Amino acid sequence: MNSQRYGLFNFICRILKSIVALTALTASLLVGAFGQNNPVPQVVGPPHPQAVAPGGADFTLKVYGANFVPGAVVNWNRLPRATTYISGHEVDATILASDIVSNTAGYITVTNPPPGGGLSSASWSLVEVHDPTATIVPGEPTRNLLGGTEDHVLLIADFTNDGILDLATGSGTIRLELGNGDGTFNFVSNMTYSALSPFGDDSMAYGDFNGDGNVDLAYAAGWGSRNNSVFGMAVNFGDGKGTFVPGWQYRESGEAGSIGVVVAGDLNRDGSLDLVAQGPPALAIFLGNGDGSFAESVTYPNDLGGETLLADFNGDGILDLLIQQQRASTFVNPITIAFGNGDGTFKTPVTIATPSAGCGFGPNVLVTDFNGDGNLDIAFCTATSIGVQIGNGDGTFQKPTYYDVSSPDYGFSFAVGDFNSDGHTDLLVSAFDQGFLEILLGNGDGTFQPRSQVKLPGPPRQSGEEGIGTGDFNSDGLLDFVFQLDATGYGVYLQQ
Repeated sequence: MNSQRYGLFNFICRILKSIVALTALTASLLVGAFGQNNPVPQVVGPPHPQAVAPGGADFTLKVYGANFVPGAVVNWNRLPRATTYISGHEVDATILASDIVSNTAGYITVTNPPPGGGLSSASWSLVEVHDPTATIVPGEPTRNLLGGTEDHVLLIADFTNDGILDLATGSGTIRLELGNGDGTFNFVSNMTYSALSPFGDDSMAYGDFNGDGNVDLAYAAGWGSRNNSVFGMAVNFGDGKGTFVPGWQYRESGEAGSIGVVVAGDLNRDGSLDLVAQGPPALAIFLGNGDGSFAESVTYPNDLGGETLLADFNGDGILDLLIQQQRASTFVNPITIAFGNGDGTFKTPVTIATPSAGCGFGPNVLVTDFNGDGNLDIAFCTATSIGVQIGNGDGTFQKPTYYDVSSPDYGFSFAVGDFNSDGHTDLLVSAFDQGFLEILLGNGDGTFQPRSQVKLPGPPRQSGEEGIGTGDFNSDGLLDFVFQLDATGYGVYLQQ
């Protein structure tokens, strides 16, 4: 080979090597850029607007929560809509005029793109399509029966991927009732477990824990007798048709290790749902492996168990931890927030309120948006009132405003939602053995109209002191509610 040809050959080889090196570098950069999984999104609080009149034009819907990423898609009744990413806390979607032709309910979820990502299977929200009403008119209740203890939990979600809300209740067993879409429910399965935890109110959570697209259940569980017990958690995997099979279990001996509250969310933003388990003596973070199993990662001291919620309070798109402790000895139940670091750990909790001892057996603190600004607010109960604190969006809150209720001390539960479809968040309050409920209609600015009584039809004892669940169970654009009763079960009230 002459020198000229040899030089040309070397030149071509160098070019080819450069192309190979550039290709390898590009591939490496792509792996670095796209190798990290997207988090599982979480919808928290109502969208804006949360109610619209039927027959309108296309409109922009603001959806709030955490773990949103570019490419996230808002779903209206499981159908994707054109979406604009605003921040990890907000995504905006165009809802079509064809979506709101007549009275209906828009079931709102969010999907993050792969890798990781997925559906907000542990959370959802509603848009009610209905003209505003002056008040609420509940119909005759459908009464469903349970057996077991008084402390039972109620979860409301779509367990069968059909866009219809279903019910899961826990009281010694997990009972699944599938919605028919007209406000009635069909019992389909019982899953037995031993509910030995001393805190039974919030001891069950839902979400797709193994990434198969179906909603699963995680719950506080116990094995053995109360005097010789093993406490822990268990997961049952759903098949999307109403059947659940046993999955991962965690057991810890001794009553001191009892688990009373379980909540779900993607805390370390890796595309797998995690669990927070609380109730003395510690609060434990269990990071999901993506296959429905979990590994305990961090434990925080927690002398007194209480209510636990996950939400983004400072607008950074990362889930934070709200805890209301229960201190019966001092009759003060402080509410604290531990801001998330996004890696499954949390900062030192900050106290935002110190209300006196709470109300009934349902949740004593709820998270919502009362003034429609996209920042999360909180509502909590005392023995005789409901306190409302408006969030500033940076993790701080204004001083609480208290609204008295007429129920006997400690004998009520409450719920939040837009019950008259005017776009403003209201307060719904049960009244122990009074044959009526109370509603405080929201003004949309964080304040409320004077409470008014609404007669409850049906049996005289429909008190709901065990808790109140909400959802539009017949998709008519009016928010319905469920009263959790004592050991006898629960009553479903459809608005007329």
